Amino acid sequence: MTQALAAFNEHGIVLATDSRASRFDPAGEPEYFSVKKLVPLGRHAAILSGGAGVSAALSRALQQEIGRRRGLDHPEDMVDFALSFLSQGYGRHLARHGPEPEGFRRLYFILAGYSPDQPPPGFSLFLMGSEENELPLRHIPTTNLVVMPRNLGMEMRLFKALNQGATLAALLRMSRDFLGKMAAAKEEVGEPFYFATITAAGYREVKP
Repeated sequence: MTQALAAFNEHGIVLATDSRASRFDPAGEPEYFSVKKLVPLGRHAAILSGGAGVSAALSRALQQEIGRRRGLDHPEDMVDFALSFLSQGYGRHLARHGPEPEGFRRLYFILAGYSPDQPPPGFSLFLMGSEENELPLRHIPTTNLVVMPRNLGMEMRLFKALNQGATLAALLRMSRDFLGKMAAAKEEVGEPFYFATITAAGYREVKP
């Protein structure tokens, strides 16, 4: 399971995620390993993946495809293409490997970015997902914050901080503290953690 969050206010976007992934050994026991689930999409956008293990590979494939294409420079241009591309990729995965095991049939993607063509502050979040291997992926309406899986306590703290104009540094500290607590409480959440910001100046990975 991935624990991830994304949020923005007038200062920019903060993205944070753990890196633990799981698979089953021949005896049916879970094995844990690390995978990077946060990748940039050009200069002003990024995608964060979670849920079924194939989600990270699909994000990397999307990153490569967007890098080869022209006209996909802003997040609002990317999201429809991403929905189609990720749905087709997930469909091929299911056709090749069959349904995911029970309890692993969910995947989601958070696409985040900045566009000067959007109303101020120009930042946006798009949540895309699938439950129970459903196709195509659907666009899930969201606000200026996403916590996946949902955590109402963290959502309330983020909502308050965003409305009070918290700096990106403060939001990153909140994110680090939250991921640390979740890793201590849940075996399926673990380090290393990955963090990034997106501002008008572009995407920047932040070392913990």
